[in-house]
Amino acid sequence: MHSPRSMTAVLALFLVSSSAVVVVAGGMATVTPSDFGSVVPDDGPDYGVNNSTFQRLWSEDVDNGNLSADDFDENVSSRAEFAHRLARSTDIPFDQPPQATGDWNNGDFGDFSPGGRDSSIHPESASLEDGVYIKDAYVSIFATQPSTILHQGNETTQYVSSDGQIRALSDYRVAVPQGDQNGSQRERWSIDQTSIESVELSADGRTIDTGSGHQATLQYTGLSGSPQLTVEANITVTLRHIMLDCPDWNSSISGCDGDWTRDVETLEASKTVSTLQKVVVNQLSGISGNRVQFEARENRTGAVIHPSTEWSTITVDGDVRARSNWWFYTAGRSGWQSMLTSTATNTSRAESSVRPVQVHAFPSQQAPYVPTEPTDAGKRPLAIEETWGAELAGPSLPVNIDLESADPYVNADSIAVSSTTLHESAFRKVTVQGIVRGQSRTVSLSEQQTVRETNLDLTVTEANATHAVVRAMVTENASNDAVTTGRVTIGNQSTALNSSGIAVVTISNPSLIVHGQYQSAAWWRTDQPYAASEDVAKTPANFPDFQTFIDLVVVTMLWFIPVAVLIFGFDYMSGGALLGLTNRS
Repeated sequence: MHSPRSMTAVLALFLVSSSAVVVVAGGMATVTPSDFGSVVPDDGPDYGVNNSTFQRLWSEDVDNGNLSADDFDENVSSRAEFAHRLARSTDIPFDQPPQATGDWNNGDFGDFSPGGRDSSIHPESASLEDGVYIKDAYVSIFATQPSTILHQGNETTQYVSSDGQIRALSDYRVAVPQGDQNGSQRERWSIDQTSIESVELSADGRTIDTGSGHQATLQYTGLSGSPQLTVEANITVTLRHIMLDCPDWNSSISGCDGDWTRDVETLEASKTVSTLQKVVVNQLSGISGNRVQFEARENRTGAVIHPSTEWSTITVDGDVRARSNWWFYTAGRSGWQSMLTSTATNTSRAESSVRPVQVHAFPSQQAPYVPTEPTDAGKRPLAIEETWGAELAGPSLPVNIDLESADPYVNADSIAVSSTTLHESAFRKVTVQGIVRGQSRTVSLSEQQTVRETNLDLTVTEANATHAVVRAMVTENASNDAVTTGRVTIGNQSTALNSSGIAVVTISNPSLIVHGQYQSAAWWRTDQPYAASEDVAKTPANFPDFQTFIDLVVVTMLWFIPVAVLIFGFDYMSGGALLGLTNRS
């Protein structure tokens, strides 16, 4: 019988894709519709995001791992309803940063409605500031896109591409001074004009783009390194202050017997608010590698690729690609589930109408693999020989994320691939996709290496009953040049080749046949790869030399003849009764 956890994982596999991916659903507290609704926006799906993908965007929801197969079999009227129930039971990762996050954020950004002049509407995460007349002012980054928050160890880093945009929201309220409508001197206050004159984006103090208004979309290009992005909003307000004075005030009737004098002044006030965000530009400029061909196998080809940074996929020929162990989930940005409305007298809370979503990357327990389906012959067009890099401790994901990261994991910044079905031209250019949506780079692998065939020649130079000395020499098949790298293994002994391509091995208790094998370093880990080769040699039989043989015969006869005569004599004396050799009858 399948447990609810394993059943949920299988269903998650079905929805993600036909490719293999490990999704572990944890047992969480049972949710209620109100709990679920507080996390997943009520106004979705929308903005071109289909229902199935929309349900997967909100990984921070509380998951019910106790759902059974019956919960999916009964009354599931559509794929959308299936996705809805599955998203309630577990979190479903993406194999690459989804376009849906950008589509959702771009559309949802337009749903923001600022407050009036006497109220400021802001997310819980906003940092409010007050001026003399401008109160509860803020500017918040709604979304930086495309971007991915990388979970690595106990730290998170927000990676961006060199070109992108920041969407910023800001609001404020105006505190109009209280007027005085009594007495001979009176004053009135009113708001003449308010505006967010400028919203400025800068990187490390350098202005990049400017906008205006409560909703500003700011573009950046050519970022590099680890810049600190700053968004500043300059809010201005113009107040009209009218002062009235009655020179002929009649106190008995509390009225003015004459004309009022009128004095009007205009007061301008401004307040600059800002917010900061530290980002790292995910550069794909350090990609390198080389193609590999095999001297004895013309139908085999391969490549070694060094992305030198976190990557999601490497494409070698159309849709033939390798997937890394980095997987992605999306979740709403913290502090945006509720919107607060601040006035001069109170603050109220309501469910937010704008809910930005953010992409996260984590090292999955799923090893790098090739998602391309096998051919009719059962062969995949691409094989991953090895991935390697630094081994790191896995991160701890937030408790409400129902996914498990690998711990430890290999940060695979190098990969070796090969194929027996693709033409060698498929590896002349490869495309590396980064962990930030839409970021990729195609590089040419102009350098080519050849895995050369080798010949191993074994010679037994000395042998006896207890040991044998074996001389091994390795040469290239094509040129007969000495091979000076790699090791020769004979029996349980292994020795590196010297500068002449020779290794000498001493083995104990040798058998008649000696087996040897030459093994080079893996072709993806050496500048000059060689193919393995084998050879056998015979140990000479241990026959004595001629003089030793004659000496042995003489000694044997000197011992054997007297004994034989003595025995024959005894037998003769006994009349053949002792051994039956003679007969005296």
